[in-house]
Amino acid sequence: MTAIRHKLTVKPDGAIEVRSPELRPGQTVEVIILVPEAHARKDGNVSALKVASELNLEGPNDWSERFEEYLEETRKPNARA
Repeated sequence: MTAIRHKLTVKPDGAIEVRSPELRPGQTVEVIILVPEAHARKDGNVSALKVASELNLEGPNDWSERFEEYLEETRKPNARA
C-alpha cells in the first residue's frame, strides 16, 4: 500500500477535490479525512476542561466526593503506589 498525502481546502459546499499524478483512472483508492482539532482558543490559551475531558483517568467511583481522603492516603509513609 502506498500513501499519498495532500493538504486540501474544503470548498464552501463541503466538497474536497483530489488531483494527483500518482492516481490512475479507474484505480480503487481509500480516502481517509483527518481534521485537526483546535485545542487552543483564538487567543492561544488551552482550555483546561477540554484537556481534562480527553484524559483517560481511572479511579474509584466516589473519587470526587472523597478526594481529600484519598489524597491523605497517598501522603501516608506506607501508602501503596
